[in-house]
Amino acid sequence: MSRGFVGGLVRDLVRPSWRAAVLSVALVAGIPGGDAVASGVAETLYAAGEAAVVLDYATLAKRIVAADVIYLGEQHGNPHHHAAQLKIVTDLVAAGRRPAIAFEFVTVPQTSELMSFVSMSRIPAHDKAAVRRLRGELGWQTGTEWRDYGPLLEFARAHRLRVAGIDLPQSLRRRISRVGTEGLNAVERTQFPDSGLVDPAYRQLMHERLNAAHCGFASPELVARLYATWLARNDTMTMAVTALAAEQPLEPVVVILGLGHVENNMGVYERVAQRAPTLRQLNIGFRARSAELRIADELAPLDRFGKQFAAAHEILWVTPPVAAQQPAPCEGLELRMKKMEK
Repeated sequence: MSRGFVGGLVRDLVRPSWRAAVLSVALVAGIPGGDAVASGVAETLYAAGEAAVVLDYATLAKRIVAADVIYLGEQHGNPHHHAAQLKIVTDLVAAGRRPAIAFEFVTVPQTSELMSFVSMSRIPAHDKAAVRRLRGELGWQTGTEWRDYGPLLEFARAHRLRVAGIDLPQSLRRRISRVGTEGLNAVERTQFPDSGLVDPAYRQLMHERLNAAHCGFASPELVARLYATWLARNDTMTMAVTALAAEQPLEPVVVILGLGHVENNMGVYERVAQRAPTLRQLNIGFRARSAELRIADELAPLDRFGKQFAAAHEILWVTPPVAAQQPAPCEGLELRMKKMEK
């Protein structure tokens, strides 16, 4: 599906089809073929559609270089997904592109911290002061965030790429989840846009998913507030992504985010299409192979609540399985849900 931004018309005039073709050849030259992508347990790429097909990376590369916004939807913390994200960005740069990298795991106000880091003069690899300072500013001192996203930020610094945080601050997300958007004061409400998009079928779908994600322990009122938080986050990410696209309309924006934010081409994807209808978007979702993963279902349209949604992702990238997380995800959740209701 072709989507775009006001700058997309300029882009279509300035960047003719031959340029995309040349770039795709350069990109493919730096990427192994479909068989070489796999190691150990195979990684497999699928394209959604009436005749869902297995892709090789070379075919996917042509779609990547033709896109203005490339969503790399991850399962947070999966090392295979983060490695693939770095590879795609690396190969785009090798092909002569200068993508902006947008991070869900960083908030909009923290963008200046990221830009200060990537704008630094080259420093010796053994000098870790800049990294320690950035991790402290982002609150990444003890978690796995630097392991997951640090290589992308180091790469962006080496190549002077634009980077940005695109999510709401955690404090504001907590406030909305507790009092709803109607409970915010006037200043709080200025911190995120409102797309005005209302989709009853999507609301029902997300209420169902949010309830399942909270193991059925969340009250209907809490689920409604969590959905309001979800919308505010997606609207904020959309604002940031389209701003990056407008700033340099001849270069792509690579968005690193949880795959749920673009699932079924909804969420951020739908809002970018509304805000910048000429941007060409590509929705790549990474999923770990597991007994629960039903590939055919992921690649088929979803009929729910009187609406046919798109397939989960335009490209499904299946990676090797990962060890089960312990403890069980629902363990202790009921007590935490009760605390949130207070």
